[in-house]
Amino acid sequence: MVDNPGVVRTESVTRDASEGAVARANSQALQEFDGYDAKSSPARSETLGAPDRTCSSHSAVPALCLAMEDFLAYHELRGRPNTAQTMRGALRNLSRYLARHGIEPLAVTTQQLRGYQEYIVTEHRTPKGTPYKRTTQGRIISEVSSFYQWLEARGIIVTRPARTLSLRVPTSRVVVRQHLSLQEATAMLQTQARMIGDHAEGSWNWTLHVRNLAMLAVCLASGRRSMGVRGLCLDHVNLERRELRIEYEKGQTGRILPLAGWAIEVLHLYIERARPNLVKDPIPELFISMKGGPCGRGAMSAIMPKVIRRTIAENPDLIELPGKRITWQSLRVSFATLLFSNGCDIRSVNELMLHRKLSSTARYTPIPVEDLRQVCRAAHPRA
Repeated sequence: MVDNPGVVRTESVTRDASEGAVARANSQALQEFDGYDAKSSPARSETLGAPDRTCSSHSAVPALCLAMEDFLAYHELRGRPNTAQTMRGALRNLSRYLARHGIEPLAVTTQQLRGYQEYIVTEHRTPKGTPYKRTTQGRIISEVSSFYQWLEARGIIVTRPARTLSLRVPTSRVVVRQHLSLQEATAMLQTQARMIGDHAEGSWNWTLHVRNLAMLAVCLASGRRSMGVRGLCLDHVNLERRELRIEYEKGQTGRILPLAGWAIEVLHLYIERARPNLVKDPIPELFISMKGGPCGRGAMSAIMPKVIRRTIAENPDLIELPGKRITWQSLRVSFATLLFSNGCDIRSVNELMLHRKLSSTARYTPIPVEDLRQVCRAAHPRA
């Protein structure tokens, strides 16, 4: 058997070893695990630079240690850029905490990570100074645990100090996200269309509002995630066949999806008359930013609040809309809810949402109690 100090040393660490012994074993394994540098890490050499090995406690944003950068590059190369971005924030929080206490990230003990978990729950605050929600706290702890699990799987450490780290989070049977009713969705689209009419055709503002309407139409007509909308390319749209080709989204290969005629008309207007005004150099992406590059998360985030505020102002009869917090994810939930409430079976909704499991789709399509009552009355022999 080929000697590998980072793996073989696990034989000398028993299950009942103290945390100090585990930390020393991890540190010694790291010292003997030669070759763990930029040259031996193709993930980082292709996507990242050569980061510092230590986490700085003197900067507002501490540098991540080399292993953390490799972990993030691993997710990026597997087509999970958003996951990597989210995990970067969690690892920065961990690096800041450990640096403040003089602890090396790869030699941390279970007890020290429990202290970090307590810090996340009791002391860690949002930029506004409020505690994080329980679900966010659970996600942070889960991402930290995932990092150490990855280290153990690669043989970089001999045992995972975060093995017993967990934070119980109550799970919901439905997606806790407010969505639009049919009347509200129609009003929002009509409002955005009127915003186009407020400007001369071909002007800069007219161009931007046409683009915004096209993005809203794609989300409501196909149920795509905001990441999926930003990743669409021009050749993914077939106007003649009224189809949208999803090649890859959230780690899953996609498929051909149908688009409603009204959404195709909006896309045709955008592609033929608005998009050329935005493009500076030829790029494949469908939606273009003000600077001529691919439309990013910031550009999409700025669209929704404006159109919702104007929709509320111009439609006082929509009494429930002012109390809702509508995001791009809300449009995806609206797509699934409207389909299901109008008779679409859950298996078809599952295919259109590109979900792997029916249980995921079921969380988007809760059945109202009144509908269950009617089913019981119609089907139960003694109802």
